[in-house]
Order: sequence, then structure tokens, then C-alpha cells
Amino acid sequence: MTRKWIKITLILLLAGARIAAGQSGGQEELGIPFPSEHYAPPEYQQDPQNWGVVQDGQGLIYVANNDGILQYDGERWRLVPTAAGTFVRSLAADSLVYVGAKGDFGVLRPDSLGVLRYTSFYEHIPEDERDFEDVWGTHVLDEGVYYQTNKRLFRWDGTKITTWTSEAGFHTSFAVDGTLYVRDSGRGLLRLEDDSLNPAPGLETIPKTPIYMMARHPSGDLLVGTQKRGLLLYDGETFRSFAPELTSYLQENDLYHGCRLPGDRYALATLGGGVVVIDAGGQVVRVLDDSSGLPDPVVNHVYADREGQLWMALNSGGVFRADMTAPLTIHDERTGLDGTVRSIQKHRDTTYVATGSGLYVLKSREDQVLGERSASFEKRGDLPLVGDMLPVGESLLAGTQEGGVFHINTRSRRSVASWSVTNHLLKARNGDIVYAGSNSGLKGLRRTQNGWRPFSVEEIQAEVRNFAMEDEGTLWASTFSGEVLRVTLAADGRRAKSTTRYGEQDGLPRGYKGMEVVDGRVTVVSKKGLFQVDDADQAPEAWQFTRRPSLLPDIEGADTLTVEAIENVGEQLWVVLKKRVFLGRQKEDGSYQWKAVDPLHFPKSERPTLSIGREGTVWLGDGRRLFRYALGQGRDIEPPTTDFSALVRQVTTLRRGRIVYGGHSSGPADESTLTVPYGRDLRVDVGAPLYGTMEPHQYRYKLEGRTDQWTDWTTEASQRYRDLWEGTYRFRVQARNDRGQVSEVGMLPLHIQPPWFRSRWALFAYGIAFLALALGYRRYYQIKEENRRALERVRKLERERVVAERLKKANERLREANRLKEDFLATTSHELRTPLTNILGALEVLRGMVTDEQEEFLDMIEANGQRLKRTLNALLDLSMLRSGEKDLELTPTPLDKYVRRVASDLRDDAEEKGLSFQVDTPDAPVQADVDGQYLEQIIRNLVENAIKYTHDGHVAISAGRTNGQVYVEVEDTGIGIDEDFLPNLFEEYKQESRGRARTYEGNGLGLAISARLAEQMDGTIHVDTEKGEGSTFTVEFPRSSKTASTADASQTGTVE
Repeated sequence: MTRKWIKITLILLLAGARIAAGQSGGQEELGIPFPSEHYAPPEYQQDPQNWGVVQDGQGLIYVANNDGILQYDGERWRLVPTAAGTFVRSLAADSLVYVGAKGDFGVLRPDSLGVLRYTSFYEHIPEDERDFEDVWGTHVLDEGVYYQTNKRLFRWDGTKITTWTSEAGFHTSFAVDGTLYVRDSGRGLLRLEDDSLNPAPGLETIPKTPIYMMARHPSGDLLVGTQKRGLLLYDGETFRSFAPELTSYLQENDLYHGCRLPGDRYALATLGGGVVVIDAGGQVVRVLDDSSGLPDPVVNHVYADREGQLWMALNSGGVFRADMTAPLTIHDERTGLDGTVRSIQKHRDTTYVATGSGLYVLKSREDQVLGERSASFEKRGDLPLVGDMLPVGESLLAGTQEGGVFHINTRSRRSVASWSVTNHLLKARNGDIVYAGSNSGLKGLRRTQNGWRPFSVEEIQAEVRNFAMEDEGTLWASTFSGEVLRVTLAADGRRAKSTTRYGEQDGLPRGYKGMEVVDGRVTVVSKKGLFQVDDADQAPEAWQFTRRPSLLPDIEGADTLTVEAIENVGEQLWVVLKKRVFLGRQKEDGSYQWKAVDPLHFPKSERPTLSIGREGTVWLGDGRRLFRYALGQGRDIEPPTTDFSALVRQVTTLRRGRIVYGGHSSGPADESTLTVPYGRDLRVDVGAPLYGTMEPHQYRYKLEGRTDQWTDWTTEASQRYRDLWEGTYRFRVQARNDRGQVSEVGMLPLHIQPPWFRSRWALFAYGIAFLALALGYRRYYQIKEENRRALERVRKLERERVVAERLKKANERLREANRLKEDFLATTSHELRTPLTNILGALEVLRGMVTDEQEEFLDMIEANGQRLKRTLNALLDLSMLRSGEKDLELTPTPLDKYVRRVASDLRDDAEEKGLSFQVDTPDAPVQADVDGQYLEQIIRNLVENAIKYTHDGHVAISAGRTNGQVYVEVEDTGIGIDEDFLPNLFEEYKQESRGRARTYEGNGLGLAISARLAEQMDGTIHVDTEKGEGSTFTVEFPRSSKTASTADASQTGTVE
């Protein structure tokens, strides 16, 4: 009984403390939690409905979605589908992620490439127990993983499935401090003990109440959330009401889920009212709904990650994340504030903000049911653009850019001065004079019984931007030109007795300067730092200014950081340096003890606006955003200490995007080496699972084995590597967030395999081949002489046989050939050769005697003469063939050698016509007993014809062997040959186009000569052709039984 009263007393104390904090906490000024982020369905490109959120041991976030499991690493979303593509209803995680789906459950495991895949446990479920649908609860406990469905509760212990069945049906389930609780629709709340589901003691007080939340309360009791009876505390024996003022709200909006947050707070998710955050005393800390930036008030699940960030799985709006660890909120267009923030003032408990769009007043809103207060801005009338505001007693003065100065109250405004552009307002210490810096000089307002009266300090005509007052009679001002003025005022404060000007020659930096009183001394504020007078004992005209590093935080690089804003409030000095905000508290020796205000550490605009309230509230205007930070008001929640590491998320090939590593390993990361074949260019994607920031993380990279230097910091979350040589590398990556936190180094060992021709087996083969070559070389010289003698005998016999056969054939052709030869050669010699020689000789003489224009005609004459000469040579060749005067020397000859030689000569001709020229020869020599000179002539004739008659496509030449024969094949994609002309194709003087219809030049002798040469070398030539598609000419010879010289067979391969 004593223990029970102690718990009740503790709860009352917590509630009382919360009420006291709420009365002075300034909740009426709350905006939207910052940082917060909405992950909309178009961003992750899957279904908008989500059911659960968990975080694994690496820090990766997983979301149960209708399309599968969403994974988020801080940079990109990925989907892991289930085996059947079903809805995913629940998740749980330890070192693995466990999945409860529709009609199935399982776990996520990496495959051989490290790609995360869904592994189903369905085959392990007994067949008679597979009649279940949605798995609404998944929990990881020491003894196994529990999957709760409507009919059954399953447990997977790594080897087998254990099942519990409910007759009325299981509704919800919860895991609290290693104990599993299940609500049975018929039996009520059950507790799993010794593998038995037993009713919880005290259940008779809530027999039929659906339960949607269970979490540990600081008192030691369980906090139980229900829809019908609101929140309850359960001490293991009885249930009693807790925070009854929330009951109606939870009933009307249907409490659906809840979780515990850092700082003994709780998030309650509803199906229509957003999320309610309460403290341990039951007081409402915050309501997250549409006014707080929540895009969907129907929230299916809430989860607190290891940073204390609150994740919300929305019913139709994706996923929303909010930082609930710090009292930092933001006002912008979502809360009615529009335009760039210029000035912030709090007057008579009302906050005024001047922006580029006008003057705005902060109005509080209170939830009538929950009592939670938030705020929004309303625009105040049509006041001209306000540059500065100043509260003076009961008055609020607003200096504008066009209409002078106005007196503002809650209902009206009136003009009290009409000069142009007011830049800054400053109250004199007596409170009856206000000085105004304007474009036309130093102005002022004097308070009288009839109100404020304007005046001008005539001695100061420069444009005054900012000023400060060190004592009653001295005013310091900064001007548009960059000067600093020290003005000694007359007793009435409306005239300047003397003015001293300071500039670069006095130690001040160039450019705009602000003014602030720090420790009772006027301080010049510049982007270069803070400057004060160094020798105040001398006359003001001799004063020099010195930079004061002691007024800035003692951090690395502070001297190089830009001072963006500064404000001195009592013994506190607030400084904005670039991205960071620091609070200095003055110590007894006058120095400052600095502390970084981490929640305000994020990128800011060049000239933020800083305002510190007396209650410790920090207002920071940053461009179009206004931040409110409630320092020292009892609501700072220390987030869990989080060490984060940069992760290698995926490695893919650049060319095809094929995954070679999926970012997950079945073993320790430092033991897993990624092996990649040679010649693969790689892209490495990285991530850093730290979410409590708004700006993208920065990364730097190092590939050990290629360089020892880190790259510069970049927001690019991937790195590309090309032309990696074989060997072992270590890819390292480090991340940095916008608050300056630097991650641990992520590392991936990488091994690039050598190409096959540099592999171990290839090197071994090279050694064997070298040894075989040495032995073969020796054997070659031993048998060379024997082969030479044998070859001579064979050649002699073969030559005798060939001579005999040729003589017989020659005798048959001699009569006709002799007659044709005598007639043709006599006519040709007389009528063609002699005149042609004279013509060509005369051309060479004329070339030095003509103009450039005439030179072109000589070129034409020479070209036609050469053409005629070639025709004459062809006729002579034909004549010699007919008469048998061509003397052929048949020796074992490598055909592939002459194929490559002709290809080398004619490649340029083909490429000039835009044709693809391809050459293919086998690795081993292709040999026949032929005359190399005339073999080359045959190949050249065929290739020249192919190039001549081909306009598009390709010309291909190849050599090979088949069925005891060797061949040379010339293929083209030219005009082809008509089938009717094929019988005449190899006859002399025959062309497919004749007379005036001839399309191509030529004498019709090339193919005839090639056919006769092939025939004399015991070969054949034939053609496969199709009109309009191209032709393939094939020359075949008997395969030589002898070996050609090594010089002839030394080059093989394929050329394209």
C-alpha cells in the first residue's frame, strides 16, 4: 500500500511541475516544430498509406507500406517488396528487420550481393495454421520474434514456429521491458508467461476495453492507452485513470497508437486529431496537426528513433518526422508570416515582426479540448515598410522606409515624424528622447505632454544606419559610407557639440558596421569580428580600434568565421557566427564561458536578425523564416547520445547500372571484401543515417590504394571511379551534418581482379608455352633440313606433273590463242601503247608550262590515260593467260597474309566512300599451293569490285578452311548481280550494264582474269548474290599439305 501511495505522490509532483512550467513557458508563441520534414509519396514513389516505422542497428529507417518495406538512409528511399507483393502491416528490428505482412511474415536478409531481400517463414508454418490474414503486430524479444494476427500468435525462434490460438481473436499486442502483452477480444489483456497466455491481474476493471498503447511510466507503472477510457496507469494489480482531461479527445479522434519519447514524454497517435505529445504528468506539451505542418491528421503509427526524432506513419500522406527534443519552432508562410524578417520586438506581451511584406502581430491559439496553445501571425493594416521597432514605456515606435515614424498600439497607429527612410531607433537613457538614423542624417523624437515631437541633429547629415549609446552624453553611429561617428551631445540631447570620425586609418575594417554595447563599452560589429577602442585614456581623436577575439567563442577557426549578428543581454552575450549560434555567460573575471546552442546550428542567410527576450526566448530571423527557441524554460530534452557512421549503400557499374554490392553484409563489414572483375567503372552510393537536420549532409571520400588524400566536402552522396587497375583498395567515406557533427569513417574493402591475360592461370600458361616454344624451336631446326630435302623432291615431282598437264591443255588452246594474240597485240601495240606513251610523256613536259586552271585539265587527261593503260595491261594479261605464257610458281602460301596485305592497301578507298571495312583471318595460317603474286591479284580484283559497286553498308574479307579446302571470301552489301547475268559473269568483256546504259566504268576483264588465274592454280571461284542486297565471291583452293615459312605465318588475327 505504501508503494502505491509513493507512486501516486510522484505522479502528482510530475503534474504540478508540468503545470508550473506551462504557465511560464510561452506556449502561446509556438510555431511548427523544427526541424521537421514531410516525406510525400512522390518522393519515395510508392503507396501513400503506411502502417509502421522501425530503425535497425545501422540507423536505417524502415516503413511498413502497402507496396512493401520502404528503406531510408537519409539520402534516398528504396523498396523491398514481399514475396507476393502484399501489404506490410507491422515491423520490428534488432540486427535484422522482421516483417508482418498480409497472409505472410518473415525477415529481411541480404543476398550474395548484399542486396536486402524478403525471406518468408510461410513454409515453416504448419499447413493447418496458415489460414490467417494481416499480421498487425511484430515484436522482437529474447526468446524469439512474435507475429500477432487476428486468429493466432506465432513465435519464430530461429528453427521452428510455435503457435497460440484465440477463439474470440487477438486484437493488439505490445512488448514492454521484455514482456509480451496481447489483448484478446474475449479474455481481455493477456500476459505471456512461461509460454502461457494468462489474464493480467485487475483485468476485471477494464474487461472489454480495446487497448492501443502500452509503455513504461517513470513511476514504474505501465501507461495504457485506450479509445473508450482514455489513459490508464497499471501497477500490475489495478488500473486507474490518468490525465482524464484527454479522455474525450482520444474518444472523439480514436487513439490508435502511442510510443515513449525522450524526457519521459509520450506521443499519442489518433485517427483524425493528429498526434498529442504529453509529459509524465499527463499535461499536453504539443499537438501536431495541420497547424503544426502535419499533412495528414490520420496517423497509424508513431516511433522515436535513436536521436529522439518522432516518425509518424500517415494514413494517406506518406511519412512525417519532427524533432521533439528541443523547444525550437519555426514561423513562416505556414503560420501566416510572409516576407523577409527585418525586425522583431515584444511589447506588452505582444510580439511584433516587421518583414518585407509589412508588420505582423503574433496571435495565440488555444485548443479548446486539450488546452495546448500555439500561435499564428496576422498582418497589421497597411503600414509602410518597417525598418526598425522600439518599445518606449507604453509606446511602440515603428520606423518605416517611406512614412517616417509611427506610434503603434493594439488598435491604431499614428504618424509622429515624417522624414524619409528610418534605418534604426535608439532610446536615450533618460527615456524621453529617441534617436533615429535616417537617410537624411541623425533625427530624434522628444516626448512631451502632448506626445512625441520630432527634431533633427543638424550637425550630422550623413546617412546613419546604426548606432549605440555608451553614456548619456555620447552617441556612436555608423554610416552608409562605412564611417563610425562619435557624437558628443549637448545637454538637451538635440545638438552635437563635437563629432569625431573613424575609419580604416583607425583600425576599423572596410564595409558596413553595426554597433552594440558589450560590457558597458561600445563595440563595432563587422563581418571581420568585434572591435573596441584600445587606448581610451587618450584624446578621442587619437583613439585606435583593435579586434577583440576574447569576445568570440574559443573554437577552431573562429577568427575566420563571419560575425553575422550579436546581442548583449545582461551578463549574456549572444553571437551568430556563420551557421552557428553561441551563448556566452560572463564570469567573475569578465571573460565569457561559451556554449554552442546546437538546435540553432544550421545554415543561415548573410544578415540574420537576432532578438533576445527577457524570459530567455531567442527569436532568430533568417530570411523568410523566424525561429523561436525557448532557452532555459525547462523544456530542453537532452537527446540520446548518437554516434553515427557513414555507410556504403550500394555499388553499381557505371555502364549498365548492374548492382555489384547492395549495401548489406551477412558478416562484419571489415571482413567482407567486394570483388569486382577488371574493366568495370564503378559508382559508389553512400548515406548517413542521422535525421535531425534540414540541410543535406556533406561527404568526403578517399580510395586507399589510389590516393591517400581526402576529397573536399561535397553534398554529392555518390562517387564514381573509372579505370581501376587490378589490386586491393579501401574505399572510405565520412559524413558531416549541418551542425558540424562528423561521422565515423565508413569503409568497404574492394578487390579488382586482374584481366584474364594477367591472371595466375594465364601466367602459368605463358610459362608452359614458353617452355614448349623453346623445345619446339630446337626440334624445328632438327627437322628443317629433312623437310627441305623432302619438299624439293615433292616439288620436283609435282612440277613435272603440273607441267605435263599444262602442256596438254596449252596445246589445245594454242591455235586459237596464237591467232587472237597476234591480231590483238599487233593492233594494241601499234594503235594504243605507242600513242599512249607519247601522250603521258608529253603531259609531264606540259605541267611546268600551264596555269593552275589548265593543270586541272592535264590531271583529267592523265587520269584517263592511266585508265586506258590499265585496260591495255589487262588485255595483255588475258592474252598471256590464253596463250599459256603466264609462268606461275606454286608454293605453300598463307592466304591470310595476302588477305591482310590487300586489306591494308584498299581500306582507305572503302572508308573514303563511308563503308565499314572488315577483315577476319583465323589464328592459324590458312595455306594453299598457289602463286602469291597472282593470288594477290585475284583478291585485289574482287575487293576493288566490291568497293566500286557498294554505296552503303560494308565490305568484308575473310579467309578460312573447310572440308580439306581453304578459301578467301569477299562479301559486300552493294548492288548485287542479276540472276540472268550469272552465266556470263566470268567471260571476257562482259558487263551487266552495256552501251549507253552502263552505270560503272570498267572493261569487263577483271573477273575473267581472276577466274583463269584461279583455274591455273587448281582453284575455283563462285558467287552468291541477290540483286540489290549484295554479293559474296568465294575463291577456293586445295589445302596445302606442306608448311609455309615462319615469316609467312607470323601474323594472324582479326582486323575491323
